[in-house]
Amino acid sequence: MSKRKLMRIVVALVVAGLAWFAKEQGWIAEEGEAAREKLPGQSAEGEYTPVAFSGAEMELLEGCELIGGRNNDGDSFHVRHSEGETEFRLYFVDTPESAFKTYGGGESNGERIREQGEYFGGLGREETTTVGKAAKGFVKKVLGEGRFKVLTKWEDVYGPDRKYALVVVEWEGDEVYLHELLVGQGLGRIHTRGADLPKGRSWREQKDFLKGLERKAREDKVGAWSF
Repeated sequence: MSKRKLMRIVVALVVAGLAWFAKEQGWIAEEGEAAREKLPGQSAEGEYTPVAFSGAEMELLEGCELIGGRNNDGDSFHVRHSEGETEFRLYFVDTPESAFKTYGGGESNGERIREQGEYFGGLGREETTTVGKAAKGFVKKVLGEGRFKVLTKWEDVYGPDRKYALVVVEWEGDEVYLHELLVGQGLGRIHTRGADLPKGRSWREQKDFLKGLERKAREDKVGAWSF
């Protein structure tokens, strides 16, 4: 056998070995499937981020319970936990207002609703508040089905009455971050303060990851992206 022919065989074997390894790692699609780009920290199947509970200087509150509150909505709600009761506001996500409201002095939330509608491709006030009602109902159902977990640094939200937090819920047999679930369901925009994830991404990397979930929600026409 000539040296040239032997070299071709060796190269072919190396290429085949690399292809097998890439397929085993999930970097390329199985035969007959379209190739799928993996987002950072996400499986090829599009799973949400694996949850961790240490590594980001956050306090873990377990066995939390949703309680009634006048301001409860899709991204802010009152919670009973081992240290008392707190109104928590989600990091990363803003859900649309569930109703048009007027306040003292003639002010209203109309401009905020307009901004939220613009974010979702130019929704009108009625469409935007419809999404807000859906987000509020979705979160009430998810949090009301059982105890959930909260990770917080006790950061104030424009004052001491509300605190930023990551909320972890059960979803299809796994623990997932609620803010990711809202973006993935087309019920919240990527907006407001972020935070580094425990043993995971920086807040900047997490925002990039959320943009990937949002792209898929938009492509699938779910939630606010269905109008």
